[in-house]
Amino acid sequence: MDKILRMAEIFRKGKRTFIAAMDHGLFIGPVAGIKDVQKTVQEMLAGGADAFFFTPGIAKIVANHIAGKAGLVMSIPDDETSVIEAVKAGAVGVKTTYFGPVPLSQEKNRQLTRVAHACDEWNMVYVIEVAPMDPETNRLIYDPDVVAMAARIGAEIGGDIVKTVYTGNCETFRQVVESCPVPIVILGGPKVESDLEVLKWVKGCVDAGGAGVAMGRNIWQHENPRAMAKAISKILHENASVEEAYKELSKASH
Repeated sequence: MDKILRMAEIFRKGKRTFIAAMDHGLFIGPVAGIKDVQKTVQEMLAGGADAFFFTPGIAKIVANHIAGKAGLVMSIPDDETSVIEAVKAGAVGVKTTYFGPVPLSQEKNRQLTRVAHACDEWNMVYVIEVAPMDPETNRLIYDPDVVAMAARIGAEIGGDIVKTVYTGNCETFRQVVESCPVPIVILGGPKVESDLEVLKWVKGCVDAGGAGVAMGRNIWQHENPRAMAKAISKILHENASVEEAYKELSKASH
């Protein structure tokens, strides 16, 4: 399959995408929201998810639910041989994850470049997650210059889509988007208490020219995951305001 066709399975409704990130179980276990992964997948689909991040094991379990409805992006190690396994599994793309200092070490750069080359060879979409983090505090870095560097590194390595942090406001995130020649989606990070804050992130991202979101806990750990997904989809695909999306979310959640 051509990479353009595979990209269309992620951007199913135009120039923006809503990716439900559900590959957390490998790192943080069966936490609330993904204990019953099949139920959560159904909620995300009903809420408007265009694509999903899954680990190989979970992808096999949920394939029948998403077939023909959403794109499968396989979360893989920094290993080019895993790209072939994703092709065999019917994925439209792969995703690697990097949280750490930028620039990357030479070894990490080489690893990810090999993944990018394998994706090009097999016409697979490569979603490269580059999230700048302070190694001493283990905290994400939101400084626009650092985030812009992280995003550009993802594109330079060969990512077709870059996943990174949102800088906090539309103006600074626009600097990131303008310095990156491939589509950017934002991560959600740890669960936050304010639904309004999350919706503001989404709106700020797309207003800055971002391509959408790849979020997990702030959607499927919500008290009403389907409604939260619908609110995010409304902003992404219907150009709704934060106020309109929040109003619909509040109605559904109470």
